[in-house]
Amino acid sequence: MLSKESLIYCRLKDNLEYREVAGKEGLRFIVCRNPEIARQQRKDRNENMQDIEKALDELKTKIDSYKHPSLKRVVKLVEGVLTRSKDRRLYEYKLNEKKRNFEILRKDEQIRLENELDGVFILRTYEKNLSPEEIIDAYKDLADVERAFRNMKTSLDLRPFFHRKEERVRAHVFICVLAFVLEKVAEKMIRDRDVKFTGEKVFSLFKQMGAAVMKVGEELYAYTSEPTYTQRRILKTLKIQLPPRVIMKVK
Repeated sequence: MLSKESLIYCRLKDNLEYREVAGKEGLRFIVCRNPEIARQQRKDRNENMQDIEKALDELKTKIDSYKHPSLKRVVKLVEGVLTRSKDRRLYEYKLNEKKRNFEILRKDEQIRLENELDGVFILRTYEKNLSPEEIIDAYKDLADVERAFRNMKTSLDLRPFFHRKEERVRAHVFICVLAFVLEKVAEKMIRDRDVKFTGEKVFSLFKQMGAAVMKVGEELYAYTSEPTYTQRRILKTLKIQLPPRVIMKVK
């Protein structure tokens, strides 16, 4: 196991730190740490632990009010509190047979270890020619693509499809990739103009726009809803002309 002293991190962009550690047979480990995420994870854990300990203190008071509770019941009540928390692993307890109650104990070593691992993730590779910064960027790109394949169908409101023919599989993948490209192009254009939206957010904002049909006399016309200020701003940034309110005459 790596000692805390051996992990002297180098500062990278986007509030990220890294440290390379050599493994066996050319294996490289890039230990990455995001201090902002680390602070949030520690804050969340401390709040969860406070909630657990408050609930357990209240339980001890409740058990003390019983005349002669069975140890089996005490265990059931304590486990009921602990199993509802994802931080149950940070605690253990001892039964007091004489007082028919329990004593809760923090696992200090486990807590210390988790504090040190907050905000940390590790990349491993046999790639010899890339720098640690390039490996991290490649990982981010891969994670971005994987996220896009998970989310782009939602952005396009596509149902899951199960294809067997090769040309249909290719067409489906093409649509997914095209959606990803459109999302990334839109994201780059608006960020270049200092508009703080992701491509996914842009798609979701325009879901609010719709078209309807109105009847004027004996004629039917399709029309679009009035764009919001944010929608107008994004369309202007993307150099897309506002759609006309009346799209077409319906036959």
